[in-house]
Amino acid sequence: MTKVSELVSWFDEIAPRSLAADWDNTGLLTGDFTAVVNKVMVCLTLTKEVADEAITQKVQIVITHHPLPFKPIKTLNTGSSEGAILWRLATKGIGVYSLHTRWDDAQGGINESLLEMIGAKNLGPITPSQSKEEVKLVTFVPNESLEKVSEALFEAGAGRIGNYKECSFTLEGTGTFFGMDQSNPVVGKKGRREKVLEQRLEVICPSSRLQPIVSALKKSHPYEEPAFDLVMLKSKPSNNGTGRLGLLAQPTSIAQLADIFAKALDIKQISFAGNAERLVSKIAVVCGSGASLMTQAFMQGAECFITGEARFHDLLSVKDQNKSILLLGHYKSERFGVESIAAKLRVKFSAVEVLNSESEHDPLKTF
Repeated sequence: MTKVSELVSWFDEIAPRSLAADWDNTGLLTGDFTAVVNKVMVCLTLTKEVADEAITQKVQIVITHHPLPFKPIKTLNTGSSEGAILWRLATKGIGVYSLHTRWDDAQGGINESLLEMIGAKNLGPITPSQSKEEVKLVTFVPNESLEKVSEALFEAGAGRIGNYKECSFTLEGTGTFFGMDQSNPVVGKKGRREKVLEQRLEVICPSSRLQPIVSALKKSHPYEEPAFDLVMLKSKPSNNGTGRLGLLAQPTSIAQLADIFAKALDIKQISFAGNAERLVSKIAVVCGSGASLMTQAFMQGAECFITGEARFHDLLSVKDQNKSILLLGHYKSERFGVESIAAKLRVKFSAVEVLNSESEHDPLKTF
């Protein structure tokens, strides 16, 4: 029996919340964490048609790439199109979950997959993210309480490093203390110096979770006054960030790159600006609507920018800089990533039926 909370925890592992853009709205947008899940539907965008399909298929949750709601809303009613969609799903007990920019920029996510399609080496993000402020908590625990205290700290949010959780370090040593008149020591007696075999326990904590983590330490620690240190850590260089820079195995024309993407993503027409025969080596990819990062990518040496869509004046800028741009289409540059999530869900949660939405299609048509 799989619950919504299990899906949410797994999504947090493959696409951590820290990867979401500041302006984005990701996670469980509507729904019950305790609800049982037997059937899931994945889609790129939650439209009226997709909502109807989800209800007909009797799914318990829709995994959508683009969030709905995208921006905060003051009311939830049928007076707006998005309100009507969310209300219909909610009354049927169907939750909504969005990954969006978390999956765009995750390891193995959409942007890295676009690089893999053309055999490009991943050089890292176009815009590296700033690492979150972190604190190292150091405490001293008697051997028999080490597991209990460690579990409490992990549960409160400590011990996460990159894609790993429950990370800690322990070192055995001897602790001393002298209980004064008002003390009530758990070990030994007051009025004399005691020596206790202890474990030095170290865990990394996000600053935003420091208060509940310290609270968990005090509640789980057997001592009346547990000793602990808080060490502020400097920001570390991050491999996370928006978009990806890539290096091709050999110089390639953008016409050849377009042909590879057309076959991999089943695209009938790919637009471009620049010299179609010019050979390029360093490229940049941003799925969806990523042209806002184009100039920054070019400043870092990218010769070709690959995204879903761009404005007219962005295209003129490409020409002025003697660069190239490939436009795969917003839908095509992201829909395959939604299907890859569905495939991963089927492997991870074999008891859950996972459907790809069949009612959604690229809204942009050609004659």
